[in-house]
Amino acid sequence: MKNVILEVNEKVLTENMVQSLLKLLPEQEQLSVLSELKDEYEDLAESEQFGVVISSVKKLKPRLSAILFQLQFEEQVNNVKPDVVAVTAACEELVQSENFSQLLQIILLVGNFMNAGSRNAKAFGFTISYLCKLRDTKSADQKQTLLHFLADVCQESYPNVMHFPDELIHLEKASRVSAETLQKNLDQMGKQIKSLEKDIETFPPPQSENDKFVEKMTISFTVL
Repeated sequence: MKNVILEVNEKVLTENMVQSLLKLLPEQEQLSVLSELKDEYEDLAESEQFGVVISSVKKLKPRLSAILFQLQFEEQVNNVKPDVVAVTAACEELVQSENFSQLLQIILLVGNFMNAGSRNAKAFGFTISYLCKLRDTKSADQKQTLLHFLADVCQESYPNVMHFPDELIHLEKASRVSAETLQKNLDQMGKQIKSLEKDIETFPPPQSENDKFVEKMTISFTVL
C-alpha cells in the first residue's frame, strides 16, 4: 500500500479506498509514535504493522486528499459542465440576438417617454432587473400592464422582434440553472486546485524512486 500511494497508482487506488484511508487515518502524533516502532515491526500486530509502514510516507494526509480530489475531479467537471455550457451558450445568444437587442431599445425608448420631465429621463440604459418590473407596471386604469403594451407595440410596428425567442434556444435550459449553486461548486473546485498547486510547489523532494506524487499530480491536472 505504501508504494501504491507513492506511485499514485490509479489502477489500485479507488475513491472508496482513499476515502476509507482518510477516515481511518490516525492523527499525526499517532503516526509519529508508530514510525518509532519500525525496529519492533515483527513483534507488532498486523494493524500496527500497517500503521508503521504507512507512517513512513511523508505528508500522507495531503497526498491522500490530493489523490481523492484527482479521482473525483472528472466527475465534478462532468456535473457542472452541462450547466456551464447552457449558461455560456444562452449568454452568447443574448448578445448576438438582433431582435432581442431591438426589443431592449424599444423598452428604453418607452421608458424614457414615460419618465419625461423626471430625473430618470433620457437614460442611456437600464439594469436587467428592470425587465422583471414590466408586468408590474400598469396603466392608470389598471387594465393593461407595460409588458402587454410593449407586446402590442412590437406586434403592430416591429413584428420581427416578436421572434426573438427563436434566437435564444438555450435560454430555457439556462434559466433552470441555479447561479448560486453553480458558482459555489466552481469556487470550491477552484480552491481545491489552488490548494493542490500550493502543495505541489512546497512538496518535499521524492523520498524514493517510486515517489511519483508531484509528477502525477502535475500531469493529471495539466491535461484536465
